Amino acid sequence: MPYPLGQSGFTFEPSTWQPEVLAKMDTHHIVGIADDPRERTRFASTLHRFLSTQPNTEVCILHGRSIFDIEGLCAQLECLIPSDTPLTRTIDGPGGVASFLRKHPIISGHPPIRRRYFIYHDADILARANPDLFGQIAEVFAGVAGELEFAMGESTLLQRCLYLGGNALENEARSPESRLHTWSSDGPGIPFWSLVTGLDQPPTTLCSIETLIASSGQRIA
Repeated sequence: MPYPLGQSGFTFEPSTWQPEVLAKMDTHHIVGIADDPRERTRFASTLHRFLSTQPNTEVCILHGRSIFDIEGLCAQLECLIPSDTPLTRTIDGPGGVASFLRKHPIISGHPPIRRRYFIYHDADILARANPDLFGQIAEVFAGVAGELEFAMGESTLLQRCLYLGGNALENEARSPESRLHTWSSDGPGIPFWSLVTGLDQPPTTLCSIETLIASSGQRIA
């Protein structure tokens, strides 16, 4: 289950919240909640700049105001991850989102990417408008990330997602059935993503952006 709002399980010393978030994302996806969308944007911008300074790291921005359906998600993913094959407008199956997220393109003359972070702005829009699709997206992000690490032992690519939003996203994250912290059932037996990842549940934590920043004693530039 996610941590209570404002008690995210990790603390922030003055001027160190960015490295602490980075450290938390070594093991968890994060749901960041703030009522003020401007506060969320400033937080994401600051974290984006910090993550971009890390070696062999790729930061991918998803604009939730343009994601109302699978087409909206896929159109953005195609702009973010190079591929020589088209992205099928499905979550699973050959050429779908799951397959696409497994791609690890190598650019000639550049070291391979070791970390890929998705920052999903305004995730509450889809969580409110189409909670079933949002759940499928959250599950496939967590599932593929866990699969990469579990299947390869020492993964060559760490993927994490930071979801940003307001009350609707918080409500989704607190739901006992949310795909943010439970795998969907495929019928009797162990859920598919639990089998391929070795995880009982998606590793996702919930935190309050305002509390996080206030506890650090640092203003966001």
